[in-house]
Amino acid sequence: MPIARFQMPDGRVARFEVPDGTTPEQAQSMIAASMTSAPSKPRDAYADTAAEQSVGQNLLAGIGGGMKSLYLGGKQMLGLDAPGEVDEHRRAMAGLNTTTAGAVGDFAGQAAVALPAAFVPGANTMLGATVLGGAMGALQPTGQNDSRAANVMLGAAGGAGGKYVGDKLVRVLQGSRSANLSGANSTAQATPGTASASSQVSGGATATGTGGGYNFGTVGEDLSAGLNAPQQAIMERGRTMGMQLTPGQASGSRALQQLEAKLESQPMTSGRFNAIKANNQTVLNRAAANAIGETSDTLDSAVLDQARERISSIYKMVADKTPRTIDPDPFINRLAAIDSEVEGMLPPPHSMHGPTRDFGSITDHPLVKRLYAYAEKGQATGEQLQDIASKLGKVANNQMTSAAGDRQLGMALFKVKDMADDLLASGLSGDTAKAFDAARGQYRNLMLLTQRNGVINPSNGNISGNALAGLLQQKDRNGFLFGRNQSPLYDAARFAQAFRPIVGDSGTATRMPLPSPTDFVLSLPFNIATRAYTSSPAVNLAASAENVSRNGVAPNLGGLLAPFLPQTSEAFGGLLGARLSN
Repeated sequence: MPIARFQMPDGRVARFEVPDGTTPEQAQSMIAASMTSAPSKPRDAYADTAAEQSVGQNLLAGIGGGMKSLYLGGKQMLGLDAPGEVDEHRRAMAGLNTTTAGAVGDFAGQAAVALPAAFVPGANTMLGATVLGGAMGALQPTGQNDSRAANVMLGAAGGAGGKYVGDKLVRVLQGSRSANLSGANSTAQATPGTASASSQVSGGATATGTGGGYNFGTVGEDLSAGLNAPQQAIMERGRTMGMQLTPGQASGSRALQQLEAKLESQPMTSGRFNAIKANNQTVLNRAAANAIGETSDTLDSAVLDQARERISSIYKMVADKTPRTIDPDPFINRLAAIDSEVEGMLPPPHSMHGPTRDFGSITDHPLVKRLYAYAEKGQATGEQLQDIASKLGKVANNQMTSAAGDRQLGMALFKVKDMADDLLASGLSGDTAKAFDAARGQYRNLMLLTQRNGVINPSNGNISGNALAGLLQQKDRNGFLFGRNQSPLYDAARFAQAFRPIVGDSGTATRMPLPSPTDFVLSLPFNIATRAYTSSPAVNLAASAENVSRNGVAPNLGGLLAPFLPQTSEAFGGLLGARLSN
């Protein structure tokens, strides 16, 4: 058959077979007619591109396209869209939606935009759900044959329907949770031994974790879960200060903490856990800074020096010429009590520059002798008392921190320093007396925090909670170990010791292979779930739930999901309804 040549619109020359005897004019007409009846190419081009792309590429493209759809819908409502912009985007998304990954990504992208609005106060009412669904419908971009009003109506209906379904699911899940808990109680009552054992467990959701990869496994029973009374008290005081916990920490469940360790070790789901650790570090730093009279979220070298200078200036301010009367009898009795506490425990007196004896006495120290002489005289000026108090503090701190020092001597000298400070304060009044009283406590805390390496990182200003707890336990057994000091500094250290980070900064996450785009998209649901899991309602439930340790998390999952189902269901319902008209 003869071959006819035809020039395409893009400049290419195509060859077509035509019947014998066809004239050039007839050939042109036949070719033109066949071109007119051919299907339009633009949509096929987008579909062909989507078919050639990988699943991950289509997912990412769908997510971005879904977000852009709502953006363009908003522009269109305001009359700000460019001519043909919406139509071109709709054609591109139509081609992308010919693949399952593209369609899923499209919906996920729009859902990511819609979900924050679902948590606005009032959105979880039927009216709020209807309005939210209608808004999602209104934001859908429309073409020439589409109706925005229909989108709004379908979206509103979907939002109301999602609210209804979500409420039903909440009742079902909460009912199953109550049934499981009551079943556990029945079992405990039927078996005396079990009942006795379970009555000693003080609460907490718990689990044994299994699974791998993106399947984070199941969570079963963990009879070791629960917090004792001191841990619960520390938890409550810490949360009052602003400390945060994970459900695993709040419940005392090792199994849940294993699950959380897995989530924290995944770079794409670790953000929320890192935020909890950063928050607790800031609260600890702030408590330490307040203990030395500073307002700061860190305790770096600049803050420490600022505190030292301010405290020194207050001591210098009270170093006046005014005499303070010293009653010798109370002074001698108080000094004798200190000497009695450390009897037989001090180093040989030659190390204190006194006469030789088998064991030393605190009164053998030259600075104590000098203060004793003031007492015998019956008076000392503020300048004299400030000088001796400052020197006693330095010597005491040196005894407590140096390798060659003596801890008992240092503690005794600090007590004598308190006597000198008390005499110094006796001549003060008003704001000066208040400032000096505060400075005394701040000075003690400053000396305590800086007397051991590893407690403070002067570069980043972070306090090591474990190191601080160990220091307080050693230096102030009555206050820390026996719980007699419940100041914010001590409670922050107790919290850090009782609720350590589940995963330390060991580089576990950084040693993992870099994720692919598909892995990133697949992790998005886990990001949402992780935020819900570590939210305040979930932590409160884990902290207060009783009997959960006998049943595991699975039967109680409804209690964790219940606060979030109405909001998420209404958002998804609104989106589904709005998309029915497209």
